[in-house]
Amino acid sequence: MATSHPSPEDLLAENADLRIRLEEAEDTLRAIREGEVDALVVYRPAGEQIYTLKGADHSYRILIEAINEGAGILALDGDILYANQQLAEILGAPLERLVGTYISDYVEAADRELFMALLSHGRQSASKGEVSIRNRYGVIVPAYLSFRSFNLEESPGAVCLVVTDLTQQKRQEDILVEEKLSRAIFEQAEAVILVVDPEGRILRASHEAHRICRDDLLLRQFDEVLRLASFDTTGGKSSPAASKPFSISSILQGKIFHGLEVSFSPPEGREPLEMLLNAGPLLGRQEEVMGAVVTLTDITECKRAEEALKQAHNQLEQKVKDRTAELRLMVAQLKEEVMDRLQAEESLKESEARLRHLSSRLLDAQEKERKRLAAELHDELGHALLTIKLQLRVLERGLTPEQHKLAENIEALQPFIDGVLDNVRRLYFDLSPGNLEDLGLTGALRQMLDEFAKHYKNIRWQIRIDNLDRGFPLLTQTVIYRIVQEILTNIGKHAKPSRVSVRVKRNPTAALFTVEDNGCGFDTSRIHSLNDPNRGLGLVAMEERVRMQGGALEIISRENQGTRIAFTLPLGSGRE
Repeated sequence: MATSHPSPEDLLAENADLRIRLEEAEDTLRAIREGEVDALVVYRPAGEQIYTLKGADHSYRILIEAINEGAGILALDGDILYANQQLAEILGAPLERLVGTYISDYVEAADRELFMALLSHGRQSASKGEVSIRNRYGVIVPAYLSFRSFNLEESPGAVCLVVTDLTQQKRQEDILVEEKLSRAIFEQAEAVILVVDPEGRILRASHEAHRICRDDLLLRQFDEVLRLASFDTTGGKSSPAASKPFSISSILQGKIFHGLEVSFSPPEGREPLEMLLNAGPLLGRQEEVMGAVVTLTDITECKRAEEALKQAHNQLEQKVKDRTAELRLMVAQLKEEVMDRLQAEESLKESEARLRHLSSRLLDAQEKERKRLAAELHDELGHALLTIKLQLRVLERGLTPEQHKLAENIEALQPFIDGVLDNVRRLYFDLSPGNLEDLGLTGALRQMLDEFAKHYKNIRWQIRIDNLDRGFPLLTQTVIYRIVQEILTNIGKHAKPSRVSVRVKRNPTAALFTVEDNGCGFDTSRIHSLNDPNRGLGLVAMEERVRMQGGALEIISRENQGTRIAFTLPLGSGRE
């Protein structure tokens, strides 16, 4: 058979076809060289076969597996076609079981509608949003999702998904949000305020913290830069408190401290500071410990003031003891002098005269001593207590809101100091009736009776007093005041009455003072008995005081039948 030769037209057509195929081959080779082709499809009689270019596929796969974010490809209905290991860890599912499941099953019900909207927008172009994911262990993971349309021939409408775990970021944000609310306090507070993370590193520190430590504290371990020691007071006041190191770990484990006294040893060998610690953990949404807040208040000066106050108190007590001993010695000396004079007297009249003279001196000395003690109580102790009260008020005003515990302690001291001041005032008026000059004899007697009535509320009082002002000189007024005071004191100590009557009646020449009670009474014969060890000097002193003022005293009493004491003084009587 003869061979047919192609025509020129056929050769031209074949040449053109070969040129086209050559250009396609050259474009394919260029695309492979430049990394634009990941795989080749080879047509064979047995069918098509795909060959993946190892270089491109391997690099992309390493990149996807190495990134910190979860990555995956979703089908049109949200089915997971591909996922890297990080996505499997976020969802808490093995990688081999993750493919083929629906990503929406892991989204919290409250965020599912938002998720579907993000997925829908992602199929068209791109979308981003934050949702909450519940993994297979039930743990809620805050996540940031990024969707972008992905052209995949075998799965039209596929979407590329990138998932960023925001758990750690949320923890940091929660701490920073709470810290932001107290930023003004950090800048202006005079206390040391510190915020630490779960590892015990300092995230925020107040200006005072930097000032005391004289160093940059941020991101440093709390226990390294703040060497604190707490005091073990279980031994009581009798034994000195032992110190032990304080660690932030106990707070990070959930322990709370209020008003714990600690010692802080600053760097560079400076003097240790006494501080008041308040601390507690920072809790997250799931009640997990996210860090801790610690406040330290410098109470060094307060401690020094407390020690000084204690020393002043001890010194004052010692002075009182010394004064009491001196008074007892003086009284003992006076008694000894009286007894010596009584024994030395040969004549009853001379003995009586000498005794009255000594009694007069004793009463005068007693009155002067009372006035002197009253002045010391008023000028020294009273002023000292008032100064302490005012200083505590000044200290209280200077406290910050964080120091509310110390403010409560200072406030609790105020009623105690007021009570001591009231006792000082009462002792002052008991020792020296200074209100005589201010109120007059009538007003001073009424005031004294009112005080006794307030103190003995179980007694029914009947009081009638005529106006005695300008009726007696000041010395006689003092004597009258002391006599009535002694009578009322004896009633309160011994009589135990249910009714007391006090009457003061003035006539043109004299004043009559009568005090009656329905108490237990006593045997009046014991007043002047020298052999009775239980007799007191109070009634004898009253009788002597009245006699020295030119008056007369009458005491009527029987056991269990009450007592009546009456004395009369002429107006204008007494010695100046």
